[in-house]
Amino acid sequence: MFLTGGVVKTWYERAIQTLDESAVAVKAQRAIPMRRLEALALDIVASLQETDELVVEALSGPPGSPLLTNLVNVAILGSRVGIGLGYYGEELQRLALAGLVHDIGLFAVPTQVLTKAGRLTPEERTLIEQHPERGAEIMLTCDSAFHWLAPLTCQAHERWNGQGYPRRLQGRQIHEMAQICGLVDVFDALVSERPYRTRLFPHEAMKELLVTERATFPREILKALVEQLSVYPLGTTVRLTTEEVGVVVKINTRYPLRPVVKVIGSEQGREPRELDLSLTPLIAVVETIKPPAAGQVELRKMLRRPPLSSTTTQVSDQFTSLLESLDAIASTLQEVIDVKKRHS
Repeated sequence: MFLTGGVVKTWYERAIQTLDESAVAVKAQRAIPMRRLEALALDIVASLQETDELVVEALSGPPGSPLLTNLVNVAILGSRVGIGLGYYGEELQRLALAGLVHDIGLFAVPTQVLTKAGRLTPEERTLIEQHPERGAEIMLTCDSAFHWLAPLTCQAHERWNGQGYPRRLQGRQIHEMAQICGLVDVFDALVSERPYRTRLFPHEAMKELLVTERATFPREILKALVEQLSVYPLGTTVRLTTEEVGVVVKINTRYPLRPVVKVIGSEQGREPRELDLSLTPLIAVVETIKPPAAGQVELRKMLRRPPLSSTTTQVSDQFTSLLESLDAIASTLQEVIDVKKRHS
């Protein structure tokens, strides 16, 4: 299914509705509509092989219940990260479906606990930390064809350094798909509006992950996140050192701080043009003006691309240096922040 323009919003709304029905089913202890969720996962993979419009939608802070939008966004963004890791075919479809149900156990937690504004009691925190196991139980009540989701759902909050829950697994004890869902889950939480804080710009969320979560997730998955979503994700409006304003239309996977920008004009009257910052060392991004926004018609036209081949889904050797330099990227980002603080 090739999703474009207004179809993306309609599809997203349908996905939210299906997940809302799943939440009601969990609360009523009824079977959730796994075949319909599986169809949504197939849509995600098919669309990502043609266009990044779903990625733009997921990064735009779409309205709706945070619990529901998070499931859709993790499925979309997690699939994009999976593509960067070489996932394709049925494996990629499974990853998309895992994203859609990774936190399904939260719907079994009392609503008053999930929406509580103050500090959780020890008992309430225990309820929250038990939701992955509850999600696994829910998966095991489904058709046996979906029982493979149970361990993934149970492990989505485990962490590489053993500081996750519910079983304090670490390293390769945790399924890779669960680690992808876990990382993208944190990223989506950072870029989404919450009652207690405003959403971060995607590049700020990326910096936060690279600086604070390096021990929490394996480096190859962090690398894929940087490659596929970039420090400046698709659709981000940025200001350049030339004072020009532009929109990020392409990610340079080798140089995440230097995307391709569609410059939308300047005071000098220059015509709009595409600028590859990896080829212009004297021009750089100085600030983000606003995060990706859905409905950017011009951007959506430029995002369409031919289907991914088996070659393009493999992790290229040319990105090995990026994996080796994640610490350097984090340090560079922190230095920029420190400089701004000193001059503010």
